Amino acid sequence: MAGLCRALGRAPEAAHWAHLSTSIRRVLDHQPRTPWSLLRRSLDAQGLLALRDSELLERVRRADHDEIAHMQRRLPAGARALIRHGQHPLRHRVADEDVLLEADLERHLPADLVDLLAPEGPEDALVPLGRAWMQAKQVRRELATAAGTPDAWHMVGGLRRTDPVSPDVALLAVTEEPAAWSRRAADALPRDVLVVAGAHAVAVAAEPEPIVVHAVTPESVATSLAWYTGPRGHVRALKARAAAAGLALTREALLDGSTAVPLADEGALYTRLDLPFIAVELRSRPNVIEAALAGTLPTLLEVEDIRGDLHMHTVYSDGRDSVAGMVHAARALGYGYMAITDHSPTAKASRVLTLERIAEQAGEIAAVRALVPGITILHGIECDIQEDGSLDVPDAVLERLDIVLASLHESHGHSPARLLQRYERVMRHPLVNVITHPANRSPGRQPGYSLAFERLFEHAARTGTAVEIDGAPGHLDLDSPLAETAAAIGAPMLVDSDCHMADRLGRQMRFGVGLARRAGITKAQVLNTRDVSAIRDFVAAKRQGRPWQA
Repeated sequence: MAGLCRALGRAPEAAHWAHLSTSIRRVLDHQPRTPWSLLRRSLDAQGLLALRDSELLERVRRADHDEIAHMQRRLPAGARALIRHGQHPLRHRVADEDVLLEADLERHLPADLVDLLAPEGPEDALVPLGRAWMQAKQVRRELATAAGTPDAWHMVGGLRRTDPVSPDVALLAVTEEPAAWSRRAADALPRDVLVVAGAHAVAVAAEPEPIVVHAVTPESVATSLAWYTGPRGHVRALKARAAAAGLALTREALLDGSTAVPLADEGALYTRLDLPFIAVELRSRPNVIEAALAGTLPTLLEVEDIRGDLHMHTVYSDGRDSVAGMVHAARALGYGYMAITDHSPTAKASRVLTLERIAEQAGEIAAVRALVPGITILHGIECDIQEDGSLDVPDAVLERLDIVLASLHESHGHSPARLLQRYERVMRHPLVNVITHPANRSPGRQPGYSLAFERLFEHAARTGTAVEIDGAPGHLDLDSPLAETAAAIGAPMLVDSDCHMADRLGRQMRFGVGLARRAGITKAQVLNTRDVSAIRDFVAAKRQGRPWQA
């Protein structure tokens, strides 16, 4: 955002613009091509559009509307229709049109605005992460049946980057004969499934946009992974770095003259370009290559660092599986502990945990503890925060539980300031340990609450209340800009799955960890990378009114 401010010729007050920057990033992370009117409405709701900013914001609006509209008018019709309607041969997902699009952007916009405003894929091609993941699995099954199982599959594009909504859902199929494999797929797929086919790729029908599958040789995997993972700005930077070293980076190879440089894996590509490996989740960041060269990139959280999952649901509320089913799934993932946290009585879930059944659930958990060794089972609950900021479960019941999560599912039409007051009241409660999915957003549908999140995170740090990065596809919250802010403020943080099905427990934790990695979160910043004794001490510290130290 500092670059944006410089490009538009203004040096605004730091705190105001830090908040404005985070807010714009959140809106664009949720919907990269948000119309200006909706972006302005979101900023207005947060009280960010002060009168002194009107001239600057009008310049942003003009760049967004006039320049982008001009660029889009100049695109050939096939650039928008290629994937959706299959009217042209597939050329590596509108590769030729992408060149024109990038050239027009760079010709008409200030350099600092290019990455902010450039779309990553065809118009409206935004697929929520959970849907993209499920569709990719289905496409793999269909293509394995149609063309034969390739030597390996790789997710690329937004799937690999853990984009909450992705404009470029794609797969790599690794095979010794990519042209023959693609031809078999094109010949065997039904006409209503095959959208368009090319020499080394097919686009398979999915909603709302087809999934593109690129067939590549084993020798091309290293460069193809980097190329198709993107985003485009990062690939351009890698190409420029290769050119400066007398090399040429293509989709198929890193070339020294006409000779392909042998690359064992993607890491070897970065090494050959005199770079440390840059995690895929960080590649969208501005100046990431400079940060890598300076050695300032964080050592990111890994899935293997997670010791336990503290947010999941069973058949006692709207989950699909029993307590035992969730416990066995958690143990199979190698967790040392987990928490059963079903929805409380006033939640608008399809089923809820009534007060009468809490004792019944406690008995079942005790029985499962005796039957399943090697994992600690915590009995918790996900309470709804009421209109006045109170909880819907009596303290006498909460005191008997191991951990208490609190969620604000219903806004009741409250203003951002009133929502924050509800959060602050519940965080002062000594029995509340975690605020789940604080923005209550839903990627691809709505960006969630507009709050002064800095104040929320400061209050979480003061009260010893954790804020959650939630891996459920319907939330994916805290999103990356907010998680980054929470970490900078020092709020305690958890990464949880919020899972309702045992067989998705691992996948949703991977989503949560991916979000944390996009925010630059490290192992030391996440509570549930510690053992269960640290979790118990965290809960006890708040109940006893004593400071908690990470």
